[in-house]
Amino acid sequence: MINSQTDEIKSKIDIVDLISEYIQLKQAGANWKACCPFHNEKTPSFMVSREKQIWHCFGCGEGGDAFSFVQKIENMEFPEALRLLAQKAGIKLKKIDPTLTSQRTKLLDINKLAAEYFYQVLFKSQEAQIARDYIKTRQLTKLTIDDFKLGYAPDSWDTLLNFLRKKNYKDNDIFLAGLVVKNDKGKLYDRFRKRLIFPICDNNSNIVGFTARILDQSQESQGGKYINTPQTLIYNKSLIIYGLDKAKKEIKNKDLVVIVEGNMDAITSHQAGIKNVIASSGTALTLEQLKILQRFSNNLALAFDADMAGQVAAQRGIDNALSIGMNIKIIQLPKEINGQEIKDPDDCIKQGVDHWQKAIDNSISIMDFYFKKIFNQYNNDDPQDKKQIADKLLKQIIKINNLVEQDYWLKQLAQKIETDENILRESLKQYLSQDKKNEEEINFEQIKVKSKEEQLAEKILALTIKYSKNLQYVIDHLQIEMIINPDLQKIYKEIILYYNKENKFDYTEIEKKLHTINSGLVNQLATLVLLADKDFLNFNKQQINHEIISMINSLKKSQINKKIKQIQELLIQAEKNNDKNQIEELSKDFSLLTQQLNNL
Repeated sequence: MINSQTDEIKSKIDIVDLISEYIQLKQAGANWKACCPFHNEKTPSFMVSREKQIWHCFGCGEGGDAFSFVQKIENMEFPEALRLLAQKAGIKLKKIDPTLTSQRTKLLDINKLAAEYFYQVLFKSQEAQIARDYIKTRQLTKLTIDDFKLGYAPDSWDTLLNFLRKKNYKDNDIFLAGLVVKNDKGKLYDRFRKRLIFPICDNNSNIVGFTARILDQSQESQGGKYINTPQTLIYNKSLIIYGLDKAKKEIKNKDLVVIVEGNMDAITSHQAGIKNVIASSGTALTLEQLKILQRFSNNLALAFDADMAGQVAAQRGIDNALSIGMNIKIIQLPKEINGQEIKDPDDCIKQGVDHWQKAIDNSISIMDFYFKKIFNQYNNDDPQDKKQIADKLLKQIIKINNLVEQDYWLKQLAQKIETDENILRESLKQYLSQDKKNEEEINFEQIKVKSKEEQLAEKILALTIKYSKNLQYVIDHLQIEMIINPDLQKIYKEIILYYNKENKFDYTEIEKKLHTINSGLVNQLATLVLLADKDFLNFNKQQINHEIISMINSLKKSQINKKIKQIQELLIQAEKNNDKNQIEELSKDFSLLTQQLNNL
């Protein structure tokens, strides 16, 4: 049943459209390419085939179908990926084997029910009048409340717990969802009480946690203004971004992420029609969160909160964004509009959405912001202040990932403080030696590095499959034993057998034959076609012919050189043993191989 459902889902989902929801793909012939979302790279090696409905990264070796992509990028187990893709395909899943219902899926179901419970309390409970009054002051519409699934937690120790128990969920599962707290005696009680509830969604609008805001300020001492779901199996706060599920489409359209601090700022912005907005929820954006945002846009615009704590959190997020090469701008809100003090984007929107849009449009680059801020703090005519200006701005310039941009700002600084550029460059080198950035790199231990011979064999077969008119030449010059990868050997062998029998190349027939041997070989065959498009897309017929001849010769040279090296090592040993017969025999082999090498 599961296989039939996955096949049905695959038939209704286009893998190019699916992956485009996560990263920006560019067409490469019949296929699509991008920088891999699973490891750091500057040159695109991630390829997607619409015809074969597969993806493969030639940098890190990852690849597969729609299910494997969603599982990896969303960090999901198969049952969750099945549910997500079924929803995208508009397919109602049949009853699934209970063993395939993962713990994560169970927790998602519990949170969904809890959100529905809080929503009903918000509108039906007399106790929730304080929340309804608050929402009214924030000018939220019913449509917005429904869209963001706002709710209210009553002043009770166990009403949510009992509600979920009646839905046949076990206490331990409710606890693992983060909805209840266990006291010293092991008794459970509701975590959220007498608070406005903001459900937190993942990128696919699954509710993974909650933020609860106190409305009676006199009771803030009882747990603080906000209480959040703790870290759970489904809620990792370093990966979740509030509002991204609703903002990601508009972020891609506008190629800009607008970041505000508070959840309510994000909500009111969406209601006002500016929807490429997400909330940092008052914390520094982590590298993981920024890399998720980078899938949709490399451009950030941050709205600073007026208080210092907000700026400290923003600074940490800025440093993280600079380290991965993102473009950052700062949104500077007006201090007042129509005589009203403006503290945050919500205040700005209340005076008219055009004021908020204008602030976004007039945002300035992060380095312009730093220059303006620091030059306003110090006297540029004072030598000691110049030293402070240089010190503070060099510490910001050093964080810029792009060397060309870094050089530009270095020149700007030298010009403004009337100092020799070379002096600043020397200072920059000192900062680099004192405080080296911790850059994330590919974990090469997890990536199998292919040998030169294996890479050459892959490319030869890739070109042969894609441009089959060259097959006869390849068969005449590339022996099966020259290919060291066993799977590639099997594919090449079946190509030769079919060609010798039918005197032609037929991809579909070879695919069928490989499927009877090992279905994994079919995926590898399709991956070879992707490789041809990745590396040789714009080559003409003559260039393709030249590449095939050149690569076969390179493969032969590489293998001959390897044999020569082995013979040299054996000769050294034979000379130590004074074995004249072996020396003579090895010398003949050495001469023969050297002659073969010279003839290539």
